[in-house]
Amino acid sequence: MAFEEYWNNTHKKYNQGKPIYDHWLDKYMELFTNIKTPILDLGSGTGNDTLYLSEKGYSVIACDFSNEALENVKKYIPAAQAKLLDISKKLPFYDNMFEIIIADLSLHYFDNETTTEIMKEIKRILKDGGHLLARVNSVNDINHGAGQGKKIEENFYYVEGYNKRFFNLNDVNKYFSIIGKVKSKEAEMLRYEKPKKLIEIMVTK
Repeated sequence: MAFEEYWNNTHKKYNQGKPIYDHWLDKYMELFTNIKTPILDLGSGTGNDTLYLSEKGYSVIACDFSNEALENVKKYIPAAQAKLLDISKKLPFYDNMFEIIIADLSLHYFDNETTTEIMKEIKRILKDGGHLLARVNSVNDINHGAGQGKKIEENFYYVEGYNKRFFNLNDVNKYFSIIGKVKSKEAEMLRYEKPKKLIEIMVTK
């Protein structure tokens, strides 16, 4: 099954209407003070973080690979701009365009080469002094496939119908330091039926 078809089917199956967000971005709100550019939600899905930011009055560009997900954004978050794109390709934005980029559970589906190129693209479109705020699968996320399925690369598996990368802190530094200075920590999300282990990341260019 094609990657696009998989995600369209997934969002169609599990879409429960208006997005429900957690408050992981609360601690970063001081970074949003006096920003002059829209916030880029890279791999927005159905719009969890886009809704959170839109409700706080920020201009958001929600980007995703799935038309099904973006239709949900358009329906429930009309103030946001919805843009269909493949984050594994060159991003259709100018150099130094954004002060803040969000990538919440969207950067852990790619092989080493593609992940490296994605980081280079994020660096290109992020302003000097700007921030990437991200969450990725942790190698400790055994409830959601860590160390399971068919191994493709180190910490990269074909599991549950698609490719998933699981990061340790060394992996985070390897990839995200391409963009800038990295701060990261283990965290947990309770959005799903079972707790999800992840790594929360802030990168300053």
